Amino acid sequence: MKLAVTAWDLSSPAALRDIPRQAATAERMGFSGFWLPENHFSGSAALSAPLILLAGAAARTQSIDVGTTSLVLPIRHPVAVAEEVATLDQLAEGRLILGLGRGFSDDLFQVFSVDPSQKRAMFKQSLSTMISAWAGERLPGAGPRDIRLSPRPFQSPNPRLWIAAFGPLALKQAAAFGCPYLASPMESLSALQENRVRYHEALDAAEQPRPEVVPIMRTIFITENSRLAEQIKQALIDEMNNRGSLGREDDPAFIVGSASYVADTLAKYQASLGMNYLIARGRIRGLSETDQLASHDALLQLSL
Repeated sequence: MKLAVTAWDLSSPAALRDIPRQAATAERMGFSGFWLPENHFSGSAALSAPLILLAGAAARTQSIDVGTTSLVLPIRHPVAVAEEVATLDQLAEGRLILGLGRGFSDDLFQVFSVDPSQKRAMFKQSLSTMISAWAGERLPGAGPRDIRLSPRPFQSPNPRLWIAAFGPLALKQAAAFGCPYLASPMESLSALQENRVRYHEALDAAEQPRPEVVPIMRTIFITENSRLAEQIKQALIDEMNNRGSLGREDDPAFIVGSASYVADTLAKYQASLGMNYLIARGRIRGLSETDQLASHDALLQLSL
């Protein structure tokens, strides 16, 4: 199974400037991928331009994949984002994995003048346009002129595309494009099991093959200190309560505990979901970089 990691500090503009070092650290530790989310209007922790930050990460690394967990398409012009993605994929020499999303924040849609009821239709149209552009087809709206995307991506015909999905309609849309479904880090194992069934049904209905990669993103912290583990669990429970996404306390969306507990829990994910690509989410509030990296190193030592 491949192990990847998100940036563990996105708390300030200074932390954003530190993204290339974090990516280089993740590569040196032995992770397969380094991932960034996208969020807007959240103060000093906002991350509104993940492609720019990943360009810095790609320039400081040689082998690790770089990825977005959910680049929001409805707020972007499809040709502009196709150009930026192609350029980033060239810079990374094919190491880009493009995770895509529709967005969910009412504030985001209002500021960018997007009708929330149209976000799925806009996502479909944008991604279809981008795929055609990456394949070298004529760009829409060019009139009689033969205008095509340049440069095209390093990967052919396009970068690896994963779709973040939350809910039946989003799962159906991911399946229609035949893309791997990137599971939410806020849903429990039982919820992911139900989603996997819906996704497979949608793949079959769309006559799409099941993707080989099965990516899951989880907040993970490994410690043999039981008191610290309980503190981390409570912090994550408070975070999820604030987002209204806690779910069942006996089936949490996070995995916190000893190395043996985490290994056993991840084995359940592998057995029940077919997970073969794990993105370990950091950014646990109040946790030092030393403790977070110690947990990540312990994860790499597990036999998974």
